Amino acid sequence: MQSTGNQFGLAYLDASEVGIYLDNHSGHVLSVISFGRAIALPETASAPLWIDIPVLGGKDSSFEVWSSDAPVAACEYQGMRGSSDDKVLFGSVSLEQHAGDTLEKLAAQAYMQIFGFIDHFGYRNLLRVWHYFPHINDDENGLERYRGFNVGRHASFVANGRSIGEEDVPAASALGSNSGSLVIYFMASRLPGKAVENPRQVSAYHYPQTFGPSSPIFVRAMSASLGGQYCFFISGTASIVGYETLHQGDTEKQVAETLLNIRTLLQQAPHYDPAQGRMLLKVYLRHIEDLPMVREKVQAEFGTACRAVYLHSNICRSDLLVEIEGAYFNDAS
Repeated sequence: MQSTGNQFGLAYLDASEVGIYLDNHSGHVLSVISFGRAIALPETASAPLWIDIPVLGGKDSSFEVWSSDAPVAACEYQGMRGSSDDKVLFGSVSLEQHAGDTLEKLAAQAYMQIFGFIDHFGYRNLLRVWHYFPHINDDENGLERYRGFNVGRHASFVANGRSIGEEDVPAASALGSNSGSLVIYFMASRLPGKAVENPRQVSAYHYPQTFGPSSPIFVRAMSASLGGQYCFFISGTASIVGYETLHQGDTEKQVAETLLNIRTLLQQAPHYDPAQGRMLLKVYLRHIEDLPMVREKVQAEFGTACRAVYLHSNICRSDLLVEIEGAYFNDAS
């Protein structure tokens, strides 16, 4: 699955693999994110992030490593750090929630920093954003924390002149961590990608107010050509049709619906070929005991060539039991 040469893309690595991989890609690593148990890693242009989410399947740690076919340089602006290969800009922000703070306030603050960072370096277009924070389904001042997060994110989009539509909205996901800060990491580019929506689903930014005062801001997938490769970034996808959760309480049926939604998105990816390219998935499970069944269904859908990481996490809706995100790369760009 992982090439020893430098190319733009993504690798999911175990603790026994990550050190050698980083050494082999020295000077070409854009971002490193670790899940599960944190371990010391070789120095890269961007400081590694750690997300407190357990890794399933008998593994203590898993590492998400983004690398480039071009040399990577560190970027810093107003205390925020990232890295760039002159095609994409990676960055991250981590904000601790203090007494009196709300997640709504932190989300707005984080996105103000993100927009300032990407605009300063000339990478205006967010392609993909990942969000992690604890107690995602808990109540905060009468509003679920995820819904409060959406209010803060929406306010910052508006304040920074971003449209709430396909022009400016990235692919994204939001999951619950066991502890820690609000952690956001992101990929931005000089040129816009192509937003892809799912005809089976209402666009998230058009959800009715029954899902909160402000809608989530993400497109279902994002298509782009980067580093000579075709890239297709699949947002966090779950058992939602229209805007409603289907199959409440039934993980097996939710997985089947989720895979159908992903299949529908991939049908719109112009360079997707299941026999070629690389598919990588992160699969989030609310209940550990569902792992064998979910893994079997994912492998049946994508085959053993697909690299998947399974994580134990709460999901943005309390009635969702599984969520899957993905990235597909193909040289046919």
